[in-house]
Amino acid sequence: MTSAPQPKAIRPVVTLLVASISAGVLVTVLSVATHAAPLGPNQVLVLVVAVLYVWVIRRLRAGSRAAYRRVRIVSAAGFLLVAGQLALGGYPAWLRTAEAAQLAILAALVVAVNRPVVRAAFPAVRDERPRHRRAALVLALLAPLCAEVSLGTVPLRMAWAWLVFAPIYAGGALFLREILRRTGGGYGNLLLLGVAYGLFEEGLVLQSLTSPHLYGAAGWGPRLLGVNTAYTELNLVYHALFSVTVPVILVEFLFPRHGPAPYLRRGGVVAAGLSTLLGGALLRVSVPPSEDPGYAMPALAVAIVALLTVAVVVLAPRVRLHPARRRTAPATPAVGVAAALATLGFLALLRPLGGATHSRSMTGAALLLAAALYAGWTFDWTARHRVAASFGALAGHSLFGLAATAETLADRLFLAGITLLTVVLGVAAGRHHHSPTEEIDDHAQGRLERDGREEVPRAA
Repeated sequence: MTSAPQPKAIRPVVTLLVASISAGVLVTVLSVATHAAPLGPNQVLVLVVAVLYVWVIRRLRAGSRAAYRRVRIVSAAGFLLVAGQLALGGYPAWLRTAEAAQLAILAALVVAVNRPVVRAAFPAVRDERPRHRRAALVLALLAPLCAEVSLGTVPLRMAWAWLVFAPIYAGGALFLREILRRTGGGYGNLLLLGVAYGLFEEGLVLQSLTSPHLYGAAGWGPRLLGVNTAYTELNLVYHALFSVTVPVILVEFLFPRHGPAPYLRRGGVVAAGLSTLLGGALLRVSVPPSEDPGYAMPALAVAIVALLTVAVVVLAPRVRLHPARRRTAPATPAVGVAAALATLGFLALLRPLGGATHSRSMTGAALLLAAALYAGWTFDWTARHRVAASFGALAGHSLFGLAATAETLADRLFLAGITLLTVVLGVAAGRHHHSPTEEIDDHAQGRLERDGREEVPRAA
């Protein structure tokens, strides 16, 4: 917030704002009253914006730079929208004349709001709050690589499809990591949040948890209450690990000086959430219509999955997990190998291989998962152990992709290269020295919570 700008500087902007929204409301009312256009989302949006602009004008007069920025964005967007409507036609000539007048007002508003004297009335104020954009960007790039690319579910001939999956993975990992770091949870809480991500993508977006046709998942194991049980067991664990937890662990290892500090400000968190929702919408209109045409998830199932997703997101950060950590963890190479074998075994037990249509053993996969969780609960893990386990799990699931999903020689060579690169990076990370102040783990967080403190000391 700055001091109120000079009235003469913003008076033309306010006048044109009022004229613009008045013209928009007039065109909307006339188009609906004359049945030139039905009352739809666009018309309702114009009326809502008209009400909001009363508040925006007040903020603008008070010197709010945020309000000024909104006016610049909305005026330009409104000009393009009205210009597009005018070019497409479809309205009577007299209504198109009203649209032309509205377009002229918006053009004048764009010019007025960008005049140097107006920009000078709203000087930029440096925001001193911390922001770690580089770490956030790396996480946004790494999440789809870990979850989708390194498994090889999309063949190289369809590599363009990676762009369809990227927004939901990038936004989801960022959004959930910011929730975690604002609530003081540990990696156990992050795994629970990853389950919510799996419910959202697989349940609400792809509908694969209940679809009787998609990916042939209905035949992997018994269907209980319309749920593909084996597919659900595999993918909720998979997303919790590879879509969320592993990318976050690796990025926090790459940027240890940030420690558990949030990477984004409030606006960035909102943007990450919107990216997840929009990415989900993009995936929804891209995959199910082509892979499972005609299937619509039952409304009751949608409601149940949606409620479960929200409940997990709300409750997962509030669960306080205090692992026993009574035993010294094995050497990091052993941890990496064990994680690779456990991942390979878990996927092989649940996903049909070699022409088979059924999972080998849901019970065996559950026992293997339980053993992994027990190890995570009882061993005293450090950052290097978590990174070794993450690289091992990545290598294991790339090896599984090499055996189960690769379709061509090019796909096999690609996944073999990914596996080799993962092993090399894991070995290099294991040799990287971390100072004791960089070992910020769940045990330290739990101890501080029991001591009544609110924050974990950040890495130097």
